Amino acid sequence: MYDFIIKNGQVADGESDSLIKADVAVNGDKIVAVAPDMEPDNASKIIDADGKVVAPGFVDVHSHSDYYLIIDPRAESKIMQGVTTEIGGNCGYCAAPMSGKLRDRRAADYEKQFGIKVDWSDLTSYFTALGRKGHAVNFAALLGYNTIRGSALGENSNQPDANGIKKLREMTAKGLDQGALGMSVGVVYPPACFAGLEEFTEVFKVVADRGKVFTSHIRSEGAGLLDALKEVVAVAKNSGAKLQVSHLKTAGSDNWGKLGAAFDILESAMADGVSVKADRYPYLASNTGLQVVLPDRAFDDGRAKLVERLKDKGSREAFKREILKAHPEKKYWDTVMVSQVVTDKNKDIEGLTVSEGADKRGKDIFDFVFDLLAEENTDVEAIFFCMNEDNLDTIMAKPWVTIGSDSGARAIDGPLAIGRPHPRTFGTFPRFFAEFVREKKLFTIGQAVKKTSSDALNFFGVSQRGYIKEGFFADIVVFDPATIGDTSTYLEPLSYPAGIEHVFVNGSHAVENGAPCGVRGGRVIRR
Repeated sequence: MYDFIIKNGQVADGESDSLIKADVAVNGDKIVAVAPDMEPDNASKIIDADGKVVAPGFVDVHSHSDYYLIIDPRAESKIMQGVTTEIGGNCGYCAAPMSGKLRDRRAADYEKQFGIKVDWSDLTSYFTALGRKGHAVNFAALLGYNTIRGSALGENSNQPDANGIKKLREMTAKGLDQGALGMSVGVVYPPACFAGLEEFTEVFKVVADRGKVFTSHIRSEGAGLLDALKEVVAVAKNSGAKLQVSHLKTAGSDNWGKLGAAFDILESAMADGVSVKADRYPYLASNTGLQVVLPDRAFDDGRAKLVERLKDKGSREAFKREILKAHPEKKYWDTVMVSQVVTDKNKDIEGLTVSEGADKRGKDIFDFVFDLLAEENTDVEAIFFCMNEDNLDTIMAKPWVTIGSDSGARAIDGPLAIGRPHPRTFGTFPRFFAEFVREKKLFTIGQAVKKTSSDALNFFGVSQRGYIKEGFFADIVVFDPATIGDTSTYLEPLSYPAGIEHVFVNGSHAVENGAPCGVRGGRVIRR
């Protein structure tokens, strides 16, 4: 007797480009049979998938749910998209390991804003904290280079000596041995922005020694795109680590023509034997902290010092000159939208462009930006409308590009229903299928399923997931190919997608008939 059978569906198994007519039987947390015309009397429950696709649960290869799963374990923005597994710790920032002043600061921030107690320091104790409440999705962690460097060396521009490199390598080795899938770095963010090729190479050799993955938010996705790609390729070559380029893009209209040269750099590295992939979300705007517009030197010695500089007249003038040099476009600030702040006094700015916000406050653009960052203790999220649709299509078409939302798990209610998060938070995977399979016909359903499941897990070395096969974990999504799509927008983002009928995580029914079940069936994935 099976726990349940999914009957009458078209199975996209994560391996074949074609769909097969088959039923899928599950017992406990495993798929135990995949065969046509299974006898319904042999199951305690039947899920009718007539006219639907039955696929391995989607894998969010680029996630930021490290703290969010503890704040709100329901992870409804993920499961309602059909995501059953996410890889967190991206862009250099992780919840663990961390220590010293950086840990103290983050613990204070999260306790003040969300009431959670950060009582962990290494990856093992963090995984224990995750397990206390449970969580709705499977979660795998990357170590964050920025977090580790800030913990070991301080949040400054100081260059590490031999002992400093030793500390970085030791923290990295310990985290990898506790189960991390690899290590991410946000080279555009402090304090990794102060590091160079030699430092990165020495640390990522530890990743390579364990056969794990190095992911990177590169130093520049705009004017310095090509040099930034050359930098991470050099790190991969010199260290021997596998490379995943995070959210590959060409940011800014002056840089849209560089995509071919960017492909040449990455595909030349592949031809030379470097293992390279990239991820991308199906939207034309990015999302990060507004402080990213500031020059690197603004961040030396940490956040408190940055806030001091933002209030200093001389520093503000210097920052203004450097920002104007980087972004001389007259309408640049019309393309940057404030999406989330912390204090109530600035909530009325959420959803406005920087230009609109400055007008509302009656301030010069730069005075508005610097004042807002200082008032919010630099905790300002912004959306940057900077990309090109033709380039997005071309990037998505590459067989070495997988799908990542670049978002944390939220819900339409509860403690994380705040601000105006990027619509990719709620819509990445349904939008990918709607736009690139149903509308543009860039992929067959089978090809798209591989791109959103097995391709990602295989690269990161995760076994027994990502396929509809006997003996594999029952991470399954049932969706309607005719209606799957996102409903979230930039101004009204808190909206679940359409077309996701059922989701199972390790055999637990997470979404039933398009509604979340409140089940926390996710597990920590270690490697």
